[in-house]
Amino acid sequence: MPAPLAFAIGKFDALHRGHHALAAAAARLGDPLLLGFAGMAAVLGWPDRLPLLAPSDRARVLAGWSHAVGAGIVECSLDFAAIQPLEPAAFVDLLVDRLAAGAAVVGDDFRFGRGRVAGANELVVLGRARGLAVTVVAAVAQDGTAVSSSRVRAALAAGDCTDLTACLGRAYRLVATVVRGEGRGHAIGFPTANCGDLANQPPGVGVYAGRAWVDGRGPWPAAINAGHLPTVGGRPFAVEAHLVGFTGECYGARIELDLIARLRGEQRFAGLDDLRAQIGRDVAAAVAAAVAAAVAAAG
Repeated sequence: MPAPLAFAIGKFDALHRGHHALAAAAARLGDPLLLGFAGMAAVLGWPDRLPLLAPSDRARVLAGWSHAVGAGIVECSLDFAAIQPLEPAAFVDLLVDRLAAGAAVVGDDFRFGRGRVAGANELVVLGRARGLAVTVVAAVAQDGTAVSSSRVRAALAAGDCTDLTACLGRAYRLVATVVRGEGRGHAIGFPTANCGDLANQPPGVGVYAGRAWVDGRGPWPAAINAGHLPTVGGRPFAVEAHLVGFTGECYGARIELDLIARLRGEQRFAGLDDLRAQIGRDVAAAVAAAVAAAVAAAG
């Protein structure tokens, strides 16, 4: 007899540890699927902003989750504009009749139905009447506070890589395309890959230690600057990375940057000599952090 379809229901924007807990619970009940809602931001009038996880990077994260739970996790979505007006019972009917759900997993803060009138407890009751097994998962806590997408976004803006990694269960990965810059880094001995067409939200202003992949090759230790380059006249916010040991050009390549640690804030130096010396220290710190992270992962 085939396993029932078990839907974990949520926004699944950041794919953080709380989302992983829902997926793991679904995998214990049947074939796990992540059920999200397309078009929610537009319907609710949320601000237009980059996602916390690059769309092209979701498969990598879900492959790791699938390995961890011992089952292939599949993503699917419903049109939020069509779901929002449904009464709670009609939403449950949709799960059972249209999606053939045998089980559903939600967080304890889950709300549904027109006007968000129903919560997780109501889903349990309505599901029981339709033969739908509902599991409610408590929020995952980190340092006594619930893990959430808003917390991930706040940690990213603050450059708090420790909390970012703890909430995600992995390093935060920025995905972009390498574009031509003004050659300033090369002129002072530290050529950089300039990150354009950002696919997800960049970190707050500062200098970071990280690891880099270029078109899937790597990783290279990376000293990453997110900011305005005040010492050399300033510019609009941008991200660039010096890849230690990388040679050659990579214009147009996909670049992926894992944030390991924030090394310092952005500074204005008295001159290029002082800037060059500080970048040298940043690069050494980035290499040390990358090596430490690799050792920790291997152990």
